[in-house]
Amino acid sequence: MPVKTEKIPLSAVKKMPYKTLNRMIKKMREYLKHDGVVQEMFKEYDVDISEIDLIPMKFGTLDVSAKTDHGVIIFSYKLLTDGDFFKDFSYGVHEMTHWLQQTTGTKPTKSSDDDNYLDNPFEQEGFQNQVEYIANQFGEGEAENYVDDLLEHHEIDEEKEREDKKETLMSKV
Repeated sequence: MPVKTEKIPLSAVKKMPYKTLNRMIKKMREYLKHDGVVQEMFKEYDVDISEIDLIPMKFGTLDVSAKTDHGVIIFSYKLLTDGDFFKDFSYGVHEMTHWLQQTTGTKPTKSSDDDNYLDNPFEQEGFQNQVEYIANQFGEGEAENYVDDLLEHHEIDEEKEREDKKETLMSKV
């Protein structure tokens, strides 16, 4: 993904009061609760949108931007170093997809560590929702840039495979 400018040192972010971090998550919840993409996700899984307030979420030290582990969404502290968490709400969309998958299914979801990450149907659904959200919020060009960066990050170099994955990930845009 694009390299972020660090306006706030990671060490300072990790020392932010719990109340401040919770307020950021609360603002994201409130914003996404009214977003059409998120509302549609909850509707597809037959979960009332008000349950967004019950999803366990926190910030933590991660090698990735965010993850959902046993129904708990964890955002990387690194997302806060550029001083603009709003543009990272798309990770909330992606991880809420996983939360819905994990809490409404009859069996565990396939781990993102198994096989090729971008071939995992659970990840594809998360990225499709995330990319649709980005397109609605920031425009199709931004969504396409995000997908291009994602494919580059995962070293998808073969042209046909790259085109196929891009088409899959951009399918809701």
